[in-house]
Amino acid sequence: MQQHGWTLLFHDNLIEQMMKLRAAVLRAQESDPEGFGSNANVKFFRALVQLMQDVVPGDPARDEYRQGNTLGSAYRHWRRAKLGRRYRLFFRYDSRAKVIVYAWVNDEQTLRSSGSKSDPYAVFEKMLGRGNPPDDWAALVAASQADWASSAANRCATIPSDSAMRSMPR
Repeated sequence: MQQHGWTLLFHDNLIEQMMKLRAAVLRAQESDPEGFGSNANVKFFRALVQLMQDVVPGDPARDEYRQGNTLGSAYRHWRRAKLGRRYRLFFRYDSRAKVIVYAWVNDEQTLRSSGSKSDPYAVFEKMLGRGNPPDDWAALVAASQADWASSAANRCATIPSDSAMRSMPR
């Protein structure tokens, strides 16, 4: 997927989270076909898609995406974008290759709570330590998918309106 001159890649960890969100969006749609647009999961999903497709590719080098030593000095090259107070989208980019790789976004079980074992920074640091996602740039790119169509997450890519969501396959 290309956005703002950047190639966007998606690691399986992120796609897994997107699939969970998609399922929650579909449940909301089924339970309230007329008003599901106000559901928290739907709002979060829309914000996440906008962040990944428009905001971050607009300038992935923004200072606000730097996380300092929160993941430890070995992982300073990782970036994170904040979604509200408690959600974090972790990614890396290469400005020469014009590639952004989205690796993971936390969920309700890993909300931001400084010092907690389930804090998204603590969870992501453990994931990196286990090699999933890979910390090495070449391995990360190789382990990522070039577009939504290469996975079942392709239907998650855009949710522009309630009416469009009503027609999503279930």
